[in-house]
Amino acid sequence: MRKLLVLVVVVGVVLAVPAGVAGWSGVVQVPVVSGVFGMDHARDLGMQQDRQDFEAFCAQYGITRPSAPANYTLSSPHHWSGAVQVDGVITEAALGSLREFNSENPYLSGLNFRIHDGYVEMAAFVKAIPGYPISGPVDGQFSIVRTGPKSVNISISKLQFGNISVPSNFVDQAQTELDTYLNAGIVKAGITIDALELREGGIYFKGTWPKTITADPPAAGSVP
Repeated sequence: MRKLLVLVVVVGVVLAVPAGVAGWSGVVQVPVVSGVFGMDHARDLGMQQDRQDFEAFCAQYGITRPSAPANYTLSSPHHWSGAVQVDGVITEAALGSLREFNSENPYLSGLNFRIHDGYVEMAAFVKAIPGYPISGPVDGQFSIVRTGPKSVNISISKLQFGNISVPSNFVDQAQTELDTYLNAGIVKAGITIDALELREGGIYFKGTWPKTITADPPAAGSVP
């Protein structure tokens, strides 16, 4: 009986150690253990939301979003038309109230960010990555600068999945893909950039912005 008890304890320890490491790392979800280490949700950066501030900014420059509110999600096709001149700061709280960041999403939850002088801090919980059996909290810091009237450059200074730093080669790949995606979107939306600055609590933008932004209903199973 004593030998059996010792065997059970040894097996329990052997099983608990990798489960504990996995739960601490945050790259996979281990029942109970991930919660103990705070790896079962996105880190709360304290982002505020102010829908009235966002509506006031749109009204100031004549920007409209006439589609049904439920259509504005990260996975919905967006369409742009017209152009208005913008020269001002849109606050972090106004951006935080965008429905794209607050709608149901099959891949992300708890998306929140803070805008600082020269960089953005962002956090989210990755619920699923197609083709990879991993999920967990992601933290990152990046800057964005104007490189031309229709182009920007992203520079990621920090990217962590759970408690694990993402290797530099994957960070470089992410930067390249983000640059390509954003610059293609800028051209497609007809945006022109005269000035772009990350300031504490908001983004200063001077240039042209689409006057009307519509969105289709999100396609089932679509990737944001």
